Amino acid sequence: MNHARRAPDAAPVRVAVLVASKDGSATIGATVRSAVAQADVFVVSDGSSDATATVARAEGAQVLELGENIGKPAAIHHALATLRLAERYDAIAILDDDTTIAPDFIARAVAQLDDGVAIVVGRTSTRWTDENRWNVWLGARAYAYWRYQATLRRGQSALGVMNCISGSNSVFRASVLAQVVVEQTPYIVDDTYWTLETHRRKLGRIVYAPDAHAWVCDPLNLRDWYRQNLRWIWGMYQGIAGHRVGRHWTRFDATFVLLILDWCAYVLGAPLALGLVIWLGWFSLHLVLFYAVGYIAWTGLAAIATRKWRIAVMTPAIVVIDVIYRVVFIHALVKTIREPRVTTCRWVSPVRY
Repeated sequence: MNHARRAPDAAPVRVAVLVASKDGSATIGATVRSAVAQADVFVVSDGSSDATATVARAEGAQVLELGENIGKPAAIHHALATLRLAERYDAIAILDDDTTIAPDFIARAVAQLDDGVAIVVGRTSTRWTDENRWNVWLGARAYAYWRYQATLRRGQSALGVMNCISGSNSVFRASVLAQVVVEQTPYIVDDTYWTLETHRRKLGRIVYAPDAHAWVCDPLNLRDWYRQNLRWIWGMYQGIAGHRVGRHWTRFDATFVLLILDWCAYVLGAPLALGLVIWLGWFSLHLVLFYAVGYIAWTGLAAIATRKWRIAVMTPAIVVIDVIYRVVFIHALVKTIREPRVTTCRWVSPVRY
């Protein structure tokens, strides 16, 4: 059994890594390899029709095979119960089957897992390979990850009001995971449910560990990018409605309401700016320059921080994708009104690479 330490004088922490995978043979090997030296790795093959189980075993994981696809949260729930992971381990890292973690990911995350902490969220970066170096969808996602984590996630972590976790690379106190994981989450995004349940039940703080680094496969094309973002935002809206966010007198609710207002300003800002351009006419160039300088400044900072200079070169594409993202927010709202809850949490993952 693998152990990690929180501090030189702390007792060893028994850590497991749990991965639910559906037809993930292309990437599960790298995921297991990155984790197997740090913790005991368990893979749930969720009705896979490919060699997911074989590849995972070959890399050193213990594999639980399911005869049919039941969805990620149900697969994780089944594994926790069948393998008694919450009883055998102190902490459990949930990884996606296309996630690779740094050699010190578990140690860095566990170092933050003190008595008041329920979940530690790692730093997510896009797996930006040379063959896809000029893919604008990866560039936009790399920029989005950096900006979100450098600003909002750090601030929310400091205040103890994190509204979402990374379902691809987060470490849970085992006793907390056992309480928040249910067989079927009512939202299309399982980690949204887990996050909100942690806050509502007052199970502990959720903190961000920027030194615990993980890389994920992100969409390579418009279709996959749109579907993934739509699912994420739809799930967040479902959580806001289902957990009645804003109807409780807590700091978490207050800051979440402020975030919702920020989303409204973000979505409405573009059409309002366009209206000003049309209305003001002669002053339109100044407004365009104002927006351009803002985007260039942000993408420039992202390029410096990530050492990915092509992010700055992709600024025009990032601007266009940012406009499409606003459409996703509206589409997700319509889906939430039509379907505020789901009966099964299953989806099609983007193409892995």
